[in-house]
Amino acid sequence: MFLTVAVLSLVVSCALGDPSIQLWVVDAPKESPAVEKLADVGYIDVWSSNSTHAQILVEPEVMPLVQQLLEESQINYWVEVEDVMSLVQQERQFMKEVKERTRRTRAAQQMDWNTYHNMDDIEGFIGWVNATQGNLVRVLPAATTAEGRRVLVVKLTDPNSPGPKKKIWIEGGIHAREWISPAVSTYILNLLVTDESWRDLLKVTEWYIVPVANPDGYQYTFTSDRARLWRKNRRDNGSPDGRCKGVDLNRNWNLKWGVGASKNPCSETYRGDSPFSEPETRGLQAMMKEVGDIDLFITFHSFGQTILYPWGWTRNPPANVKQLKNLAKKFADTVREMSRGETEYEIGGSGPLYGLASGATDDWAYGALGVPYSYTIELPDQGQYQFLLPESRISSTVVETAAGIKCMIGSLTNTGFCAARRVRRPDIFWFRSS
Repeated sequence: MFLTVAVLSLVVSCALGDPSIQLWVVDAPKESPAVEKLADVGYIDVWSSNSTHAQILVEPEVMPLVQQLLEESQINYWVEVEDVMSLVQQERQFMKEVKERTRRTRAAQQMDWNTYHNMDDIEGFIGWVNATQGNLVRVLPAATTAEGRRVLVVKLTDPNSPGPKKKIWIEGGIHAREWISPAVSTYILNLLVTDESWRDLLKVTEWYIVPVANPDGYQYTFTSDRARLWRKNRRDNGSPDGRCKGVDLNRNWNLKWGVGASKNPCSETYRGDSPFSEPETRGLQAMMKEVGDIDLFITFHSFGQTILYPWGWTRNPPANVKQLKNLAKKFADTVREMSRGETEYEIGGSGPLYGLASGATDDWAYGALGVPYSYTIELPDQGQYQFLLPESRISSTVVETAAGIKCMIGSLTNTGFCAARRVRRPDIFWFRSS
């Protein structure tokens, strides 16, 4: 889906003679040879695609080369946003104003879900959870990144309630620029330690939450306007070109590795030089194996408002596709009701809906680890703001998403308003965050 008038009205055209990063639409899908070639060498970043068009980010220094190849391939294109950085600057200004208004009313270790937070804030929040929640919480370091940051996994369960328990693994922030993902993962973590009904779930469930799977890349996106749209991790690949730094961690997992991913370090979908070449993915897969018998895996991404199940590497459906759809529908129906019909999710296979791509966490969890319910949830919106979802949308997004997840858990554990047995939903279910 492509930008709507609401966002286009925000765009400030670049000054004459001062070329800017632009968003183009091309009359070809991302699987077309020309678009694939441009993406593979890192000249473009494909933001979205359907069967007839692709939306591509183009930096000024490569615009002539992109134009030349598109024209030689007889592919029409047009500029949809003339100055993407103006949107980033507006986002940063709004964040600055919100933080200035609230900084005197929050203790340093507290989080909120009205603004986006960097790694220092998130790590402080995890430390607060660990220090205040007694024996319900354990913080487990899964890996140390190239820049020396820790990839943390927060385990939550009630040790006084014997098993067996359903095991849930939540992954956030594997793509650096998708800020709404860590917001959702930390919000769910907060509910599990502060909300009584969520704490009750810990009697029958065991949670593993990765608030930020790509801490180097995520922190980098807070450093400058140009850095805001960074996707990969920050490992040095030996290239003198800064664009060629990093690996797409969601193409680095070892299941059908290489399908729909790039061998070129300059590509946004660079798969790495081998499966699990990155400390982040190596550490996380080792811990997931150690946990074992995970019942539900969810990785949060943006954007698109889709609930994706395996496979990404083929358009053929998985063996339990009916069950995967049914549980996904629990999430979608709950979000639709919570939002009064304003937030609609599409359900489908990753390959059919987004094009073939392997090396993703959800495919590995399903195919290699045997997790029966494995999903990528592409959070709001459907293309109006894309990776720059405004802070004004954080509260409603995290509340609606958490309700959807709680319904999925209720279905798996036969508890709460989404239990398999029919239970009348309480009025509080209709609470809508402002």
